[in-house]
Amino acid sequence: MKYVTGTIAVLLFITILIFSIQNLEIVDVRLLTWSMQIRKVFLIMGTYLLGMLSGWGAVEIVKRAIT
Repeated sequence: MKYVTGTIAVLLFITILIFSIQNLEIVDVRLLTWSMQIRKVFLIMGTYLLGMLSGWGAVEIVKRAIT
């Protein structure tokens, strides 16, 4: 089982590495009067992490409302 877990971890790392290398270009991000330039990979990963946090928060709110 250790080999399976290790193999999956290595494959996941290689996939993330390839994704990061392919998305290095800089993009403009604008919100109203606020603007910044950021690498696409950081924008995608940041959006993913914010989605995870907000989803986790919503689940916690529902759990507390139910109990």
